Amino acid sequence: MAKLRVIADTSFLMIPGLFGVDIMSELERLIERRYVLVIPKPVAEELNQLAAHGKPAERSAARLGLALLTRGGIVDAQGAADTAILKLAGGGNCVVGTTDAALRKKLRQRHVPVIYLRQKSHLAINGQLMGSQI
Repeated sequence: MAKLRVIADTSFLMIPGLFGVDIMSELERLIERRYVLVIPKPVAEELNQLAAHGKPAERSAARLGLALLTRGGIVDAQGAADTAILKLAGGGNCVVGTTDAALRKKLRQRHVPVIYLRQKSHLAINGQLMGSQI
């Protein structure tokens, strides 16, 4: 069985710096099987931009997000980050991590499961993951 792809957007990778939630531990808790963290190239570019030019809290959170890039694989993708994520998610066998409400809505309309921050304290999944309702 192929590893589940966890596609991360910028807001998801900034959760540790903004809210103090360890997203890697939370992913282990939520996904009880092997997975691979996938970061579209536009997301890595957004993190670099925020780390260099964001507000102080954004800079700090983006730097922590950049450190997480070593835990996953950066994949080539064209266009804006959200567009790249939607294209990658179309391939199936994935879940997308985001706190972006508009992106979450688009993903759910396409029946893509979404991992999101709940109550600023933990991650939760919305949607079906490998045939089981989450």
